[in-house]
Amino acid sequence: TASGGRVRHSLRIEGTAMAWSVPQLVRRGRSVIPESSISDLLELFPIDTCLNVKRGASRFFMYEEHAPNKMKDAAGTATTIAVTPCEFGALLAECDGSHYYWTAPMASVAPDLLREKFDWYSDLHDESDRPLLDPRGPSLWMGTSGSGTQCHYDVANNIILQLHGTKRVRCYSPSLGLRHLHVFPDAHPRARKSQVDFDDVDFGRFPHFEDCPAPSLDVVLGPGDMLKIPAFWFHHVENGKLSYSNENAIDGPSASLNSFSLSKPMLVAQQIFKQGSRLGRGELEDRIISVLRARGVRLLENLNINNQDEWIERNLLEARFTPIGNFDERDTFQENKVELTKRQIDDAEACVDGTMPYFEQIITEQDESGDGVGIAQLVALHLMELWAVKLVGAGAVGSAWREALV
Repeated sequence: TASGGRVRHSLRIEGTAMAWSVPQLVRRGRSVIPESSISDLLELFPIDTCLNVKRGASRFFMYEEHAPNKMKDAAGTATTIAVTPCEFGALLAECDGSHYYWTAPMASVAPDLLREKFDWYSDLHDESDRPLLDPRGPSLWMGTSGSGTQCHYDVANNIILQLHGTKRVRCYSPSLGLRHLHVFPDAHPRARKSQVDFDDVDFGRFPHFEDCPAPSLDVVLGPGDMLKIPAFWFHHVENGKLSYSNENAIDGPSASLNSFSLSKPMLVAQQIFKQGSRLGRGELEDRIISVLRARGVRLLENLNINNQDEWIERNLLEARFTPIGNFDERDTFQENKVELTKRQIDDAEACVDGTMPYFEQIITEQDESGDGVGIAQLVALHLMELWAVKLVGAGAVGSAWREALV
């Protein structure tokens, strides 16, 4: 029993001591809570709770809003409506032509529910991971049938525990994602998400997706099922069922519990950005493009990537910037493309070299199946974009790197 004599609910799942290396599924076959529907679960919320629910014609939602002073987002955003739990339950059950999606930390909307029915959530994690759990606690995710989140990766480890309904999840490795999924640039509001519409792929805009291999895992979660997704692994999430969804999916709303924990690759990447982002703009204004090129080539050489120009063209420009047309047509970069002195080259290379012990840590601490090389290359793309943002601003990153390859 917990303090005060209250019975502590316990969730026992065999085989949960899993390494954060590849997505892993635990089938349970039954719900972990007695409530028979999402509406029953919502009735346990305080009656006066206000839920900020997203509503949109598109079935895919952004679960996180990024800073508005970045690149412009051509796609329209969903509207947010304030409803009570009872009203939200009705919206989930109705089919009014719109999609609805809601997520929030459980402690912020129903703290008693967290204490009384989900106090075992930390048991989902290995003991060594518990100090790294999100201090906000687990989140609830609820959506209408067909709603979901576009293929993306998180920098935290993520456990999805399905509570009601079904959820289809397709997982792709970091290496596959950076080569084929056309990720939005980091300065874009949809950073870390794929630009590809999985429902209606435009292969003219997204040529790398045409030869994209099948996902490493394609699974439909039912009540009680748990999926562990390591940081930097891409996942495409769909609730309920549509006509083209997996045949095991059930039509109807979906609810899950998500529990995030800090990942070792993310903590190491923070050191890479701290070490590798040092730029003296005042000293470099007349040689921005040359500095970008020197740093980029050195970084890829150190990561044992051959044909550096080809790699940058494909995985940075073609994959991220060409589909959204993010190229500033100004020609002011040309005057900045001047030859660097030996000391300037040495300084640029020394800054990059200082990050390599951290890159090596990412690669070596992931086992062979964990795709440490892919994670390291994703971090390298983050760093290359960060350099350009610092030097030329978010709106000219693509143009600066294109000029660097000329």
